[in-house]
Amino acid sequence: MRHVFEEEEHGHHGHECGCWHRGWHYWRHRYLPLRGLLHLLILRLLEEKPLYGSEIREALRSRLDIDVPASAVYAILAGLEEKGMVTSKWETGERGAARKLYSATEYGLEYLKERVEDIRRFKRALDFLTA
Repeated sequence: MRHVFEEEEHGHHGHECGCWHRGWHYWRHRYLPLRGLLHLLILRLLEEKPLYGSEIREALRSRLDIDVPASAVYAILAGLEEKGMVTSKWETGERGAARKLYSATEYGLEYLKERVEDIRRFKRALDFLTA
């Protein structure tokens, strides 16, 4: 399996250019450290209240300055739903197409709580190492 970012394939090393900076490869490169946390960030948002996928994406952007492609948000939501951590239901507004409203399940919230505690332990260890 090949793990090469698109900018390397185009001969660009670490700088933004018009050929890739708006796509998935830019997001993957820029937010790589957060990739493993996105499902937890989404669960945390859903802990507050049920949200549409577009609202989740907007909350990540406005509250955390993380611009995640819609395809990544919906892929994460599908995975969370498959694992029983999120449920969804179709809602139809007065205008426009039907949209899925996502909610965290009790299992999802318990999983979130456990992972947050893991992160707190990890943070204490990092603080000790860097003191």
